[in-house]
Parts: sequence; C-alpha cells; structure tokens
Amino acid sequence: MNLASEYINSGLRISSVAEMLHIPRCSFYRNNEANEEPSKKGRDNSTFTSRKDGSETIIVDNSTVLEEMEELLSREFVCYGYKKTAKYLNRQGYIINRKKVRRLMAENNLLNHSYNRRKPVTRVVQSIVEVFHPDQVWEFDIKYVWIHGESRNAYLLAMIDCYSREMVGHYLGYHCTGNDVKETMMNAFDQRGLDNISGVRLRSDNGTQFICNTVENFLSTMNIPHERIHPATPKEDAHIESFNSILEREVIRRFEFEAFEEADSTIERFVDFYNNERLHTGIGYITPREMNLKCVEERQKT
Repeated sequence: MNLASEYINSGLRISSVAEMLHIPRCSFYRNNEANEEPSKKGRDNSTFTSRKDGSETIIVDNSTVLEEMEELLSREFVCYGYKKTAKYLNRQGYIINRKKVRRLMAENNLLNHSYNRRKPVTRVVQSIVEVFHPDQVWEFDIKYVWIHGESRNAYLLAMIDCYSREMVGHYLGYHCTGNDVKETMMNAFDQRGLDNISGVRLRSDNGTQFICNTVENFLSTMNIPHERIHPATPKEDAHIESFNSILEREVIRRFEFEAFEEADSTIERFVDFYNNERLHTGIGYITPREMNLKCVEERQKT
C-alpha cells in the first residue's frame, strides 16, 4: 500500500492506481479511515504522469514528460504554447491536462513570450467564406520574405485549401508576375488531380498579379471561378491571412537568411512540416494532411 499511497499523494486518481496495481478500490478507503489525519488545504503538485502504452496504463516521472516537451520544442519550426504542447502529449498517450503542462513549462522556462493584447475594437461582419469539404475554396496571397544577405525582399505566393488548411501550392522568387501565379496554379492543379478540383473556387485580394489577363484567361479556360475580396477587408480571406501570420511568427521572425537558396530550402521544409506535422487549432488540433485523410475516409463510408 505504500507505493499506492505515493501515487495517490502525487495526484493520481484512486481508480487509476487501483487498476494499475490490481488492488480493490475499497481497500484504499478502509486504510484512509483507519489512518485519518486532519485535512489540509490543497495538495502537492503531482510528480508522476500516466501514459497509455497499448492496452496498459503506465506511470512515468514528470522528468520523462519534460524530456518529451524539450525534444518537441527543440524542433526547427515548433514554437508551441502550452495548449498545443498538451495536445501533442495527449497524442503520444500521456494523460495530462493543459494546467499541468503549463506549470511544467513555466517551471522550466519553456513558455513562449507573451505579447501585449490589443485594445478591444468594434468588429464589422464581413463576407467570410464558408466551406464544408476540401477543394471547395482555395485562397492565395503574397507574403514578403526578407533576404538579409542580399538586402532585398523575395515574394512568397501561397495557396491554401480553406477546409483542411493544407498548403496546396507555393512559389518563392524575386519577382512574382501573372505568369508565375498561373504556373503555381497549374502545378497545384496537377498535384491535386483535375477530378479533385472540379467545382473549386479561388479567392484572393485585388493584387495586380491576381487580376491580370494572364491569370483571368487561364482560370476562365479551366472554368474555375475567381472571387475577389472587397478592398481593405483581410477578414474575407482569413484562412490565407492566418497562414501568413503563422509564417511571419514561426519562420520570418526566427530566421535570418543570407541567401535566396537558404530561404527557399527553409520554406520548403516549413511547408512539409506545416502540412504533415504542425497541429492546427482551427481544425481540432490535427494536421492539415490528417484532416484531408479524414475527409477521404468519410466519403468512402458513404
């Protein structure tokens, strides 16, 4: 019972300890009644964490959890806060909540720097696109990427599926013309397959590269509608704007590129990470690729 008491005092539930040690729960209550002491307010923080290992539940020390968090946060593009870190640990089998993750991260200086909250503003309802399945609406936009070693900006054209949040196409270059936009679209369409893009709509702002004859004639030939948002209404293409914010926070602010080739290879790695590994809050803390696969499985069932 000493081992069981240690687990319980560390914060584990009696039912969990009883199941792991194959001890009847009633024995704990009898033991507690016989050795009842005056209660004290609160209890010490748990030093153990439960983890699912197949069909079994095991107990690990918090140092093991900390090592897992440090390994996660040391990865090239990962800058998770405690909420996403908790979701990641849950996916690895740990039975741990946000509160405990936040405490462990705070105690070990792993929390992100907090930012000043903006003052409340009056929000205007705008025409935000509604989507119900992948390849229904794609949004695209251009983001500047500063190349420090060459003292100039490169253009990153990004295309994102609004439902799965998957990056379906991108282009990085020192120029971005209508032909570059058209070429990027063609590559994205080829990768998705023509059958998958039947019925897709494209959505963008009124950038000159997006509304030029080259792009408009191409989309007309492909029979793909092009929706343009109203001027000065970034909320109308909120999905791509969200991606731009992620890119700014997780890549552009964290890396100083000495050459274009360095930026190009870094962004290629980030796109792969973003699609296949990064947990996305807007789709329930799964990856864009998992969201796509989930939709495919649901269609196959119907």
